[in-house]
Amino acid sequence: MSRIFGLGETVLDVVFKDGKPVSSQPGGTAFNALVSLARAGHKVELISEIGNDQVGNSMVSFLKKNRVGINWLHRFSTGKTPVALAFLDKENNASYQVYKDFPEVRFQIEMPEFRRGDILLFGSFFAVNPVLRPQVLSLLKKARSRGAFLIYDPNFRKNHLDGIKIYRPIIEENFALAHLVRGSDEDFQTIYKDISINDALKKVCLNGAHAIVTANAEGVHALINGERLYVESDKIDPVSTIGAGDNFNAGLAYGLASGQKPISDINFWKEIIKRAIDFSTDVCLSFDNYISHQFASTL
Repeated sequence: MSRIFGLGETVLDVVFKDGKPVSSQPGGTAFNALVSLARAGHKVELISEIGNDQVGNSMVSFLKKNRVGINWLHRFSTGKTPVALAFLDKENNASYQVYKDFPEVRFQIEMPEFRRGDILLFGSFFAVNPVLRPQVLSLLKKARSRGAFLIYDPNFRKNHLDGIKIYRPIIEENFALAHLVRGSDEDFQTIYKDISINDALKKVCLNGAHAIVTANAEGVHALINGERLYVESDKIDPVSTIGAGDNFNAGLAYGLASGQKPISDINFWKEIIKRAIDFSTDVCLSFDNYISHQFASTL
């Protein structure tokens, strides 16, 4: 079974509905995906940074309880673990307000010894932040050179749009480093403005990666080995969409880690995308950021 690594931020998500807090969960793009994959029975390792404070301690306990490896988790003492306030609208989609207090020197870790067959999930602002870019870029290049399969999720928020001229070249560099790019249609609209799903798929593939664009209830579009795919989404009434994209990524990693068919098999990709939708759907049916133990038991 493949080892699955996740590179990204770690935050405490506090969820509000109708102006009142309704849930508090440890989170982050890679964090959420790895918890789900661990519940699904995979060996996973989080590569991240977290404060050496009360919030950080509780999150580390949560990781251990869910069998997520923390060998490459940087604990910092100057500063505090980030907190993200998530405000759900009438459709239960979230907007965020993040509170951060990082130390001047960040993300001081030894790199994992990646090997062929490993999978590395990475993305969000963590993967384009100029402060972290030297360490992140070195890690990504090492993972790719050692034969790991890289899955990139831009997860680019509109609050970073003022710096898009700085971030867009870094995002495209990540496209070129990844084997698979999975982004939402909203991500690509934010990055490129008024780009169609078809053009977003082509732009990713021009950089040498497989491309998947998720469009919420409008389904999933993909361009794999030059062949277009479309898979319908499940029709549900979501409780919360927080973690939906992260767990779609987890479903992709889950399918790819099985390695039961050649990666060039287009029918294999259809199965993987359907599994990713299953992961995402399950998460949308609760306030949790990860798949339920009940769903995991059916895998």
